[in-house]
Amino acid sequence: MIHLPLERQYLVPAAMMSLLLVLFYSLPDAAHELLSYQSDLIAAGEWWRLFSGQLLHFELSHLGLNVAGIWVMYLLFAEHAASWRYAILIGSLTLMIGIAMYCFAPDMQYYVGFSAVLYGIFAWGACLDIQRKIRLGYLLLFGMVAKVSWEMWQGPIAIGAADTSGLAVAAHFWGVVSGIIVALVWIVLRRHRQHKRHSPTWVE
Repeated sequence: MIHLPLERQYLVPAAMMSLLLVLFYSLPDAAHELLSYQSDLIAAGEWWRLFSGQLLHFELSHLGLNVAGIWVMYLLFAEHAASWRYAILIGSLTLMIGIAMYCFAPDMQYYVGFSAVLYGIFAWGACLDIQRKIRLGYLLLFGMVAKVSWEMWQGPIAIGAADTSGLAVAAHFWGVVSGIIVALVWIVLRRHRQHKRHSPTWVE
């Protein structure tokens, strides 16, 4: 029997993230210009663009795909990050991806979209599945790493007749890398808390 994470602490974060993306999409064009990722303006000191650009979408179809992606990630990995942990996850991934694109993808002058964060959530969730000895996690992580590595080497993979030449390959790659790093930090901190909780308290 499939168990759906229908509890409030799982549903609300995904719903709020979806609403946030819709609100950003609804902003006027002037706000989009102010918030989009533009590397030259980031270099001039507009650091918020590292974060805000990944919340923007200029096309409704792009927004719809990424909102759908939020709910796919919810179905796969919601129980790994309930309530405020979800906000920490999204914030950490978004900031790390923005910094990585700026530092390691200088050719990417302009970027908007949440897909890199979704790639990060996928990699993060797969790592936590592995840590919990869920075998599917190995397959998910290997498949995602293989995909973004191939695309960095050979270019984006075409799906059917779709033109994927505009995909932000570097953003997706750094999304996966960021997701793995966040997962490793998550696992180390969890083990540290568990160790402290079970450590004996000596009383003299």
